[in-house]
Amino acid sequence: MFSTQERLKRRTPDGGINRRTYLKLLVDEYYETSNIEAQQQVTANLANFAYDPINWKFLLEAKAHELFFEIVQLSGHGVVDRLLVLHAIVGLTNVSLDPAAAEYIEHSNGFSHLRGLLEKHRTDCEIVCNTLTCYSLLLNDSRAPRLRQDKCFMSLIQQLKQSTNPRISNLATILSEDLA
Repeated sequence: MFSTQERLKRRTPDGGINRRTYLKLLVDEYYETSNIEAQQQVTANLANFAYDPINWKFLLEAKAHELFFEIVQLSGHGVVDRLLVLHAIVGLTNVSLDPAAAEYIEHSNGFSHLRGLLEKHRTDCEIVCNTLTCYSLLLNDSRAPRLRQDKCFMSLIQQLKQSTNPRISNLATILSEDLA
């Protein structure tokens, strides 16, 4: 269920920390710890907050979208914990409908990094499905032509359409139809 400002105020206990501050503290906690379980918990919480549009402004102020994107980038350059990658792509997908987050992804060579996620994790249904969904949510009239011209991307989508996993093949089919 999506929240309202009034509901957020009711749910915050007297003397409690507000949402803006709490999300900033979560992002800071991620960077301040090297404990992988703590980082997994932080990214899971942030991705969960990204589900509700009322939190997008706070997440952007806390630079959670940049944290999600950084994890996606790092996964293409080495070994990153699978749960961190999953939480990052879920969070990025959830927040990608916010115009500022979409612009950040686009201007940060995001489509290339998302393609790298698909290539690296092509058998991981959760990561692939969230990445395909992220692409779908980011599509607009200015972005679609560039994706259509990316032969590596289009070839990968054609391969994913042939997947034996129906969730992957269905999402790849829908994305290819949206790009047609």
